[in-house]
Amino acid sequence: MQFINMKKLLIGIILIITIIIIGYQFREVVPNPEVTSDFTEASTEVKEIIRTSCYDCHSNETKISFYNKIPFIAEMVRKDVTEGRAKLNFSEWDKYSEKEKKTILYNILTKVKKNIMPPKSYSFIHPEAEIDEKELAALETYIKGLDNDLEIKDSGANELDFESDYNKWVDNQGKKKIVKNAPNGIEFPNDYRSWQVVSSSFRKDHNSLRVILGNDIAINAIKENKINPWPDGAILGKVVWNQRSDENWEAAVVPSTFIHAEFMFKDSNKYKDTKGWGWARWVDQELKPFGKDSNFSQSCIECHVPVKDRDYVFTTPSIFP
Repeated sequence: MQFINMKKLLIGIILIITIIIIGYQFREVVPNPEVTSDFTEASTEVKEIIRTSCYDCHSNETKISFYNKIPFIAEMVRKDVTEGRAKLNFSEWDKYSEKEKKTILYNILTKVKKNIMPPKSYSFIHPEAEIDEKELAALETYIKGLDNDLEIKDSGANELDFESDYNKWVDNQGKKKIVKNAPNGIEFPNDYRSWQVVSSSFRKDHNSLRVILGNDIAINAIKENKINPWPDGAILGKVVWNQRSDENWEAAVVPSTFIHAEFMFKDSNKYKDTKGWGWARWVDQELKPFGKDSNFSQSCIECHVPVKDRDYVFTTPSIFP
């Protein structure tokens, strides 16, 4: 008798769960807004790779399977898609500038090669989204081919402009400049101009030159090869300029107008919620703080995810013989 009652109870529970699951099949997990534009400039092969591996989370054409509608799974799917679209939405491709599009594609290539995208949790359920070696080669050929016609893009200013700007800077460098704190409260490191050079780089998707600097603690960590993780107190800075042809040497590319200065402040306790680093950026000659609020740090972290096993630092110190 007790066995029969237990059996009835079990059947009842199964029926209730089944009814709930069926009921949720008629519930919208995430809306698919209107597609206002699309990623169309690549070959059919590349477009299909992007569509198969990226569109469920990064477009307004999300396909929801029946199991995605189960209550607790539906919440995870909704969160992933909402966050994915906020970072990149191929259904709004035209809203990005040409520079932003190139940056997006290079970031995709980096994350695919680092096995960050598509996420393992997604490709496990959707094996067709996994990008194989042939597809990766096609993706890499297309994205790197965007720079086949790379030209040195000058800022448009002539020699006198730069000579004049330099002289103004020399005359004014002794005057104290009031710079506002970053939205997360970090103060601008005025002494960065006396830091040592760690390395330099050229970003071809932005046509920008950059010099990476380090404070004394960072430089000592480099000398002692203690940079993974970096010690608390280390500060890394990156100064970024547009580029131009040198009017005195046609083969040379030199810094043009200043774009921004950005910094990473290491304090594993103070900044434990942002991967142990305080992130900050100041833009233009006026050194205006970047970001509307402290959440801007998340965009910095997202960019540095491919090097999380390097303490979120891209730069390998250059060798000075």
